[in-house]
Amino acid sequence: MGKEKKAKDAVKKPFYKKWWFWVIIIVVLAGIIGSGGGKDEGKGDTPPATTAEPEESQTPEETKTDDVSADKFVEDVKTAIQGAISSKTESIQDVVLKDGDLCVYIDFSNADPSPLTLEDLALSRTGSITDAILELKDYDSLWETITVDFGEVGHITNNKADIQTSGGGRYFPSENFKLQ
Repeated sequence: MGKEKKAKDAVKKPFYKKWWFWVIIIVVLAGIIGSGGGKDEGKGDTPPATTAEPEESQTPEETKTDDVSADKFVEDVKTAIQGAISSKTESIQDVVLKDGDLCVYIDFSNADPSPLTLEDLALSRTGSITDAILELKDYDSLWETITVDFGEVGHITNNKADIQTSGGGRYFPSENFKLQ
């Protein structure tokens, strides 16, 4: 019997039959799946954002720079306002910068605002959306107004001149929020 045991010990298992090999495979796969999960984030049915048309007095180099910064601004706005809505029942349909007006389109069709009304919810969302946008100070030269459009509920437009500042940062006063 002693010879049989020594013979078994002398025969090595292939590496793929060892427990540590499978632990490594599982960890690597979990890492790949975990890091690849966010790649499609933000690629929904949202139409591509458009930017302001270049002015005729601009040189091609200025136009290209403005388009790049306007595109980056729109992308940064989309990222900044993601947490400003309830992603379960509300959605950001588009963000468009045109002629100095930054327009954010919000879909409330699945929202249940109870005990509030849709109008109350629109006022609340306007505050959180514009607060997030106003944190992007580097782009202030690109816009004059911010419009948050809630479709059939209405829209609220805020002018850059109405920005106020407090210890918490820049904001638009809520008394200026008028659904139209």
